Amino acid sequence: MKRILLASASIVAFAGAASAEITFNGEASLGYNDTEAESDGTTGGDEDRGFYWDAELGITMSQELDNGLVAAATVTSDVVDNQLEGGIFAEGYVLSLSSETAALFFGDTDMAANLRWDGVSEMEHDDFSETDGETVLRGDFMAYGLDVSVSALVDDTTDEDIDGSGDTLDQYSVGVAGTLGAFQMSAAYQEEERDYDLGGDDFNPNQIFGISVGAAFAGADVDVAYAREEDASGDSESSTGIEVAYPIGPVTLGAFYVSESDDDGDSFGVAADYVSGALTVTTAYEEVREGDEDWAIEAGYDFGMGLNAYAGVSDAGDDYYVAGTYDLAEGAQLLVSYAEDDDNDSEDEIGDPEYQEGTTVEVSFEF
Repeated sequence: MKRILLASASIVAFAGAASAEITFNGEASLGYNDTEAESDGTTGGDEDRGFYWDAELGITMSQELDNGLVAAATVTSDVVDNQLEGGIFAEGYVLSLSSETAALFFGDTDMAANLRWDGVSEMEHDDFSETDGETVLRGDFMAYGLDVSVSALVDDTTDEDIDGSGDTLDQYSVGVAGTLGAFQMSAAYQEEERDYDLGGDDFNPNQIFGISVGAAFAGADVDVAYAREEDASGDSESSTGIEVAYPIGPVTLGAFYVSESDDDGDSFGVAADYVSGALTVTTAYEEVREGDEDWAIEAGYDFGMGLNAYAGVSDAGDDYYVAGTYDLAEGAQLLVSYAEDDDNDSEDEIGDPEYQEGTTVEVSFEF
């Protein structure tokens, strides 16, 4: 298997190299934050107070082969991170071979179940594994108008798994999404995987199955979803949820309710979004499980000429911020913000824009 993958990588990297298309993209930022970090890093911007800077570079090489397939390789890496420490090693990479109806991916790419799953907000038992440093082999194709994906985690260590199997591929998953008549649907499945020991924080070893259906009724968008998760002991729990969005002029009303089979309580929430001209206002209230209450009110105003202002209160009133952005040029932006996190639980992700605590002045570039 490893020889096959290496051979595939060689084809992607060198096939028709003389006429291959190479594109570059990246982003960089330079900022200043005035808040001292706690010993656990829970407040302020970066752990090093004062100035901070970073730059990320992405390179994509692609080539159309004689048979109509397109071979491509994308590599991203941190070029600079605070102390001018060059990151010459790839932070992320994806090799691919694709046609109009199918594609094969290898590297830092989404797992099939997580890619295709579309559930209801705050479901507890649809926690499909997400890519967090793992290497994934995934195939995508179309069947009967549906987008289908199949994937597996690649175990590239020389050690045997816990059960001594030494499998090269672990935790197979399948995802399907598409439209069937007037309905939108998604279904996903990932197998139980207790032997894979390279998973990041978003790896879930449990077996999970989920299915969701959505449709429009009388102007409202309605989604219904069900997910079932089985743990290592063989016990299973499930989540069943419904979510509704209904537009009324410039206002969109929303609500969700999730019933959980376990004893930790159900979840529900309501929201109202207002968009009219330059003004945007979002409000939301939710109670997740037993007593985990949250609410937020956030607003933005576009003054024109690239100038925007934002303000909000979130995390049930414990977080609040004011901020402004100004577009310096295409791809370049100046940010000035002030944010507070009274209970020190947001870890520099205050409000929906995820501002740093304290006063921040930052210039960012994208190209």
